[in-house]
Amino acid sequence: MLVISPSLWGQFYNYGEFILTEPDKQKHFAAGVVISAIGYEWGLNRYKDRNKAALIGMGLGIAAGIAKESFDNWKGYPSYFDDRDILATTMGSVTITIPLFLLHKPKKRYKH
Repeated sequence: MLVISPSLWGQFYNYGEFILTEPDKQKHFAAGVVISAIGYEWGLNRYKDRNKAALIGMGLGIAAGIAKESFDNWKGYPSYFDDRDILATTMGSVTITIPLFLLHKPKKRYKH
């Protein structure tokens, strides 16, 4: 953990500014929230399991961030692969998936 901490500081803070103060990173954060929320709800309806739904939600959010940055890298100049954009998308995914997982109460099924 101590080795990872300094490198994460550089990712979360750029020139003393928090990552989500940049407008582009805010868009990535919002995209991560939306994609993960939709993925979580789809996974919950499909599998009826909160654990699988959480994995699907976070997985889709992170995959969308990586796919978008890969497309930017493929497109070339002036776009480039920005790992901080993936971090912002992942932050959005985690921010929505954890509360959905914790606050969603499984329905009680009564058998008659």
